[in-house]
Amino acid sequence: MEQRKAMPIHHTDVSTGKWDAGKNEKNLRNDGDAAYYRKAYAWMDPEKDPDTKAAYKFIHHEVASDGTVGPANLRACSATIAVLNGGRGGANIPDTDRNAVWAHVAAHLRDGDMEPPELKSHEHKIAHRSFSVDELRMIGEDKKKIVGHAAVFNELSEDLGGFREKIAPGAFRKTLQEADIRALWNHDPNYVLGRNKSGTLKLEEDEKGLAIEIDPPDTTWACDLMISIERGDISQMSFGFRTIKDDFEKEGDTLIRILREVELFDVSPVTYPAYPQTDVQMRKLRDALERFAEPGLTAHSEGAINAILKQRIQIRRKLGG
Repeated sequence: MEQRKAMPIHHTDVSTGKWDAGKNEKNLRNDGDAAYYRKAYAWMDPEKDPDTKAAYKFIHHEVASDGTVGPANLRACSATIAVLNGGRGGANIPDTDRNAVWAHVAAHLRDGDMEPPELKSHEHKIAHRSFSVDELRMIGEDKKKIVGHAAVFNELSEDLGGFREKIAPGAFRKTLQEADIRALWNHDPNYVLGRNKSGTLKLEEDEKGLAIEIDPPDTTWACDLMISIERGDISQMSFGFRTIKDDFEKEGDTLIRILREVELFDVSPVTYPAYPQTDVQMRKLRDALERFAEPGLTAHSEGAINAILKQRIQIRRKLGG
């Protein structure tokens, strides 16, 4: 059975009655299947069992005490859009699914002669990480290629403001199957070295990290870059990404952020590495960490670290990751 993340638009009876999400969810049968649960919800986690309630979010249909799924509740539909727009901690779903969920509940609202609230735009929070890798080099004689690693697994970053970070193996697995990824020079979209969809950029996870192979264009600027790489003047790679899933754990007195899944936008040879401390996402993460610390404590202290660990779910919600 095809697994749809956002439920397709459908038209049903609507209700303007009071709404109790917990009560209606409780009324759903526990022995249902995917077809049954999809009648009540607007989104499904494709990584979970579709025949269980735990796989679904955004219930908005009224459910009778016998488990029968009834009309769409207009208050629930409005509440869903409010969450998509950041209410109650926001929607912890991929940005690419937000429009489809909005369209689903907006159709119910229109069926009830209500104009749905607009969906606020979400800017991509693109972070960059850089690595110095000795094997960034040129291969081939007649047609040279750029090879190396854009990321390495299980290596701790520098201190990012009260925590350090590392990338878990498998963090790129899903995005490599789905994303349209470019190889850029210095993260500049005006200088495209390759693209995975066209076959001029190859990416794969190996035992070390994110391995890349770029077939650069026959342009003056690309030839100049390849000469600089051969001379060793350019030796660092960077990648642009957005966090999908992460975890926090403590190793001794150090708080570690583990990137479990990321959405990859580009890989790039760079002249200078990006400084994570000045990155917008890192500032937001540091601010979030500090807000969860106990009064009078900093993100470096034991008490703050413990408070942060207890609130890691809220941290992910605040970051939209």
